[in-house]
Amino acid sequence: MQPVSLEELKTIEQTLFREARFLNQREPRQWLETLVHPDIHYWLPIEEDRYRNDKRPPPSPDDPGIYNDRYRDLDERVRRLETGLVWMEDPPSRIRYLITNIEAYQGEAPDNYRVYSNFFIYRNRRQRDETMLVGGRDDTWVRDGNGLKLLRRRIHLDQRVVLDKNLYIFL
Repeated sequence: MQPVSLEELKTIEQTLFREARFLNQREPRQWLETLVHPDIHYWLPIEEDRYRNDKRPPPSPDDPGIYNDRYRDLDERVRRLETGLVWMEDPPSRIRYLITNIEAYQGEAPDNYRVYSNFFIYRNRRQRDETMLVGGRDDTWVRDGNGLKLLRRRIHLDQRVVLDKNLYIFL
């Protein structure tokens, strides 16, 4: 894989930080309409802990996933949040997204980038309801006339069992 130039890397980093800011500030509509490509595939597969000699193939997008969303699915989730009727977000969670270890490579097409990043997400609701999610993302970003758009995201959660009451957030 061919690493991107320092200038392109800076642009990609700033885009990921902007994405985190939209989500930190509870602006999922802004995130969706500004940074998400209409052909998005947003995927959090269900991954098993397996022994090394288990030769079954890894999960594919055809297998069940925690998220296996297209733009329409993401838009429906955002619309539902906008109603104010999502009980798990009333009062709204306090969320902080930290994005680190960003690597960017030239994608298959000249305007595509393969981007790897790690995340730490802290969510607090009420007094003692806390969630910490740690993982990584394997993304494809596409340059269009208005900047970069997220085309593919595969999310890897490091927790084997997520103890959160809900995952009604965007990773």
